[in-house]
Amino acid sequence: MVTRHGTVHDMYSYRRPSVAGKLKKLTQGNVDDAVAMYRRGVSCGPIAEYFGVSRNSMHGVLKRRVVMRPQKRYGKDNHFYRGGPRADDPVHNLVEKAVASGALVRSVLCEECCGVGIQYRDGRASIQAHHDDYNKPLDVRWLCKMCHHKWHEHNTAVARV
Repeated sequence: MVTRHGTVHDMYSYRRPSVAGKLKKLTQGNVDDAVAMYRRGVSCGPIAEYFGVSRNSMHGVLKRRVVMRPQKRYGKDNHFYRGGPRADDPVHNLVEKAVASGALVRSVLCEECCGVGIQYRDGRASIQAHHDDYNKPLDVRWLCKMCHHKWHEHNTAVARV
């Protein structure tokens, strides 16, 4: 086949690289090293960073070559674990029931910044019930999400006894 610049190329002589996309710069030795690192317990992100490629592309390389570790983590292995059943769940349930029955009225303004809350399509509201003391389940302050998170960054609510 003749290109417009006059050179001749055989369309069958072109060989595709063994590793696709941005990973063309990885040699087969690099890929083998990455597989060995993953099998030793290193996560995709640090391996990708080590070889200078994206985490997503490294995941693609590894998933074709090894059995991937399960992503589900339970108990202390989960980074969201808080040490067992949450003591404040029953208090949250009481507030939800009180709001639903009308015994407690959800404010539309944040008590800290006076910001106006919005209602999300899934039923949640941006103004949240906040407990300074979990021993008083219906004694709540209505805070926007930002003020609520700021309060918990610097303070700890009184635990339920």
